[in-house]
Amino acid sequence: MPRNLRLIRGDVRPCRDNPDEPAVEVSIPDAPDYLQDNEIDVFLEVAGKLARMRVMSEHDVDAIAMYASRFCVWKEANDKVRESGLVINSPKGYPVQNPYLSIANRAQQDCIRILVEFGMTPSSRTRVQAQ
Repeated sequence: MPRNLRLIRGDVRPCRDNPDEPAVEVSIPDAPDYLQDNEIDVFLEVAGKLARMRVMSEHDVDAIAMYASRFCVWKEANDKVRESGLVINSPKGYPVQNPYLSIANRAQQDCIRILVEFGMTPSSRTRVQAQ
């Protein structure tokens, strides 16, 4: 629940600010050299969004690079699932779950965990305080 609504209702929880938290400068750093072209595009898009939220800094490069990498794995695996379906036939002709579905699901879980860290899901965004 947003803080201003809590104020109106009289349900204000104590602030969890850390006065010793190091201050970081908001910036959009260059994408790391180890990312591929499609991963660089995702990196720059997400870094731009985070900078507009005032939570992106040079210290976040590796985490955003990991997100970009996992997002591209998810997209590729998801495209393969769409192409061949959720269920495919095994070499012996039995229907089995498409192996790309497991890859897509795992990459999606990884992406969500990283997005939560940066306040990029609806519920986690309420806990982010831009400096």
